[in-house]
Amino acid sequence: MTRIRHTVIFTWYDTTTREQKEEVIKRLNEMGDWLKDNVGVTDWVVAEHIPETFKARRSHLLQDCIFPSLEALESHGSSDAHHRVVELTPQVSDWMTVDTIVPEEA
Repeated sequence: MTRIRHTVIFTWYDTTTREQKEEVIKRLNEMGDWLKDNVGVTDWVVAEHIPETFKARRSHLLQDCIFPSLEALESHGSSDAHHRVVELTPQVSDWMTVDTIVPEEA
């Protein structure tokens, strides 16, 4: 079975408040808990860009995880947990997603 790394990067709008950022992080982590329990997601990470390397045009927040299969990745889009994230993120950020195959371990 082919595992899929799902990476999303978020860039906050200038008008985004700290409270809104914290709410996005909270919703992402709630979604991660649901995905781990219900879909078999592993290696869940939500992390803010460190100040030491931040430069203009870099994103502010990373969400990264591994889905056990393409089917599992496709299934999560209709979950309530995912809907709670996507109802907020367009109001406070731009985002980009990259899905890649996780190489099989030797």
